[in-house]
Amino acid sequence: MIAKQNEQLILSGAESMAMTHRLRAMHDGILVGINTVLCDDPRLNVRLVPENDVHGSLQPIVLDSHLQIPTSARLITSTEGKKPWVFTSDKYPADKRKELESLGVRVIVVPTNEPCSGGNALCLTAVVDELYVRGIRRLMVEGGASVICAFLRSQIPENLVVTTAPVTVGDGGVRVVSVDDADSGFSMVSPKYRTFGNDVVMATKLEYS
Repeated sequence: MIAKQNEQLILSGAESMAMTHRLRAMHDGILVGINTVLCDDPRLNVRLVPENDVHGSLQPIVLDSHLQIPTSARLITSTEGKKPWVFTSDKYPADKRKELESLGVRVIVVPTNEPCSGGNALCLTAVVDELYVRGIRRLMVEGGASVICAFLRSQIPENLVVTTAPVTVGDGGVRVVSVDDADSGFSMVSPKYRTFGNDVVMATKLEYS
């Protein structure tokens, strides 16, 4: 479980949160789905790392098929870091795109209906290709659950990092990997474990069959 339905839930301790920000600093872009933006209103920047250890500026990326992202989102209103890139489908509202672009947001249209991702999901292969063209070589997919599952089903990630916190969420939690995803054709290679405060972090390479 990683969160509650439509509700922000902070699970990670200070030590593992700092580790997450160090991971962010090692990437060119950080990607989340629109539900994460609506629920958590994240900033998707690097804050808990010494300035000397931050190389370049992290690019926030949002998957948002119908341009639901609010113009009041901190990703847009914040004066720190870069404005987000928002990937959407060709069914976006034209007025909303114009409004977002006037605020500095880059809106990128990609195809939908990728077979492995389901009906109206954005084609993740197209998303990754567009990011590569725009200079993103190291992408961190941070959430939420449906986005993580979609990337695993698409067999795109090379590495997986999982933080386990000693917190009970209950029946209202959101599963990271559903039963259907358990047979998605990937295996973990030589996983490594480390404790950060009260949290346990696993890092592993992925192989696909």
